[in-house]
Amino acid sequence: MNQPPSEEEPFYFSQRALFMDQLNLAAVGSAVSVSRHFIRLTLSKWHARSIEGDAALVVSELVTNAVKVTGVLDRQPTWVELETLSLVTVRLIGLDTSVVIEVWDVSQKMPVLRKPDDDTEGGRGLLLVEETAKDWGSYRTPRGKLVWAEIPVPEATPSVLPRRRRSERSNVRLAARADPWLLRSLFVGLQTI
Repeated sequence: MNQPPSEEEPFYFSQRALFMDQLNLAAVGSAVSVSRHFIRLTLSKWHARSIEGDAALVVSELVTNAVKVTGVLDRQPTWVELETLSLVTVRLIGLDTSVVIEVWDVSQKMPVLRKPDDDTEGGRGLLLVEETAKDWGSYRTPRGKLVWAEIPVPEATPSVLPRRRRSERSNVRLAARADPWLLRSLFVGLQTI
């Protein structure tokens, strides 16, 4: 069940992370699309592509909010702004049955879940996060805040071929070693290529 954000320590601090990957980005509008690519690549590397869509949506909303409060979202930053831009950090933590997405920024302003009316533009990002994630929350850090969302990973089905019994495997190797004519034929064939 989704809960409103709190400043308590998140549940996953007490769990052992199986995987972890992190990306630091300048707080500009392009950070949103770069964070989505980072999520897709990382989940592919972790063999968790089944949650790629949900994770990309969640990271988009969280990074958009972080850039809104700490950087430049809707235009190219000026040269002067580039020198003073803050960082946004995206971290992915793989647990036993879920993946946690963390987005850190330098703002102390905590996220507020709003229920905008039909005429309001924007303001629906955290609603999407709440609908998509199993749980989410936020807490203050010494230099800003961190917003996190947990996405469950469905149980994977094995995609590995069944292993041969040891006796079958050893007989095949012995047969290949015992046939010098076959090895010589392969060697000659490879030389002609």
